Amino acid sequence: MISVKEAVEIVINNTDVLDPQLITINEAMGFSIAEDIISDIDMPPFNRSAMDGYALIAEDIENVPCDLEVVETISAGCAPEKLIRKGLASKIMTGAIVPEGADTVIMVEDTESIDNGARVRILKQTKKGKNIALKGEDVESGQVVLKKGQEVRPQEIGVLASVGAERFKVFRSPNVGIIATGDELVEINVKPGAGQIRNSNGYSLAAQARQIVNDVEILEVAADNQEKICSIIELGLKKDVLILSGGVSMGDYDFVGKVLKEMEVEVFFEKVSLRPGKPTLFAKKGRTHIFALPGNPVATFVTFELFVYPAIRKMMRFASLTKPVITAVLETDYIAKKKRTEYRPAYIKLCDGKFRVKPVNWHGSGDLLSITNANCLLIVPEEIQKMDANQDVNVMLLSALSANENI
Repeated sequence: MISVKEAVEIVINNTDVLDPQLITINEAMGFSIAEDIISDIDMPPFNRSAMDGYALIAEDIENVPCDLEVVETISAGCAPEKLIRKGLASKIMTGAIVPEGADTVIMVEDTESIDNGARVRILKQTKKGKNIALKGEDVESGQVVLKKGQEVRPQEIGVLASVGAERFKVFRSPNVGIIATGDELVEINVKPGAGQIRNSNGYSLAAQARQIVNDVEILEVAADNQEKICSIIELGLKKDVLILSGGVSMGDYDFVGKVLKEMEVEVFFEKVSLRPGKPTLFAKKGRTHIFALPGNPVATFVTFELFVYPAIRKMMRFASLTKPVITAVLETDYIAKKKRTEYRPAYIKLCDGKFRVKPVNWHGSGDLLSITNANCLLIVPEEIQKMDANQDVNVMLLSALSANENI
């Protein structure tokens, strides 16, 4: 068996980056940019007022209160018509162009309009340059604003729109096929009979994959029959990523590994020193990256997060590949049950300025309901058999921590 660290490195080192494709800005969320994005303008494109107030010369208001003549009102989107000279001011709105000659904008709250708006009384001093965003101070024309490999989030969409990037290249996202195996599986609209269970793994794996990519297909359930498994895998090999669950252990009806080898796939590993998830296989055939994961639902969930997640991120050329790992204080003693690295479902929260983590109650890798109470995985290294309450431990976050976790 290889370690979890070795397995992750093997997956990442043997995962191919997909080709770029041209898309529109409205399609870009969640992709990785495949080219540097360069601004075609200065931002701001002009000296812009950061406040509603009056544009004036700072030297005029060194002694307050003082009165200035108001020569015009400048709204956003309109060009100033008047030059500001000594003793003059222009009423100005947030986002408007600062008129020539003005070197300061004073907030309207620090002024008083007099003579029906023809004059303004300045009540407070303001430093020269205050409340003016200078042309190009955020971005200069020709500057790289987003780098190749950067993930597109709502804030990147705003930048792309600001520089006129209506169409640009991103790394293509993989298409994913999912196959659940086992004679005991029935579809979710069927009430299980004796010895049967619903196909939860197919749907949970699809949901995990759809958090990263859109093109995910749950293929037909494969019965524990070599010929049937082979025919369904043939369909799956048309995908960039093929994920199978079940049939990879050492039982008499665990045919997945045998079938894959007979199909002459390149197998990189098939056992990992991991709990839950020891019987995990990673292979490739042509362009298809193949992950055969254990059938127990928690093991399926954990092995996806550890191995499939970084592979998909690598294909899309993201800068960060794995889920974040942070340090937290363990709230209770914990004894490891196997001499393998454990990724134990747990719950993390922020308490008195410190992250604190506690394993959730569970009954083993078949207890799917337990992981609904988890927001992280407690990492128990292989060489450690016991962890003490109040010691620092590492946890892998499964998702962004939410408000009810006191963050």
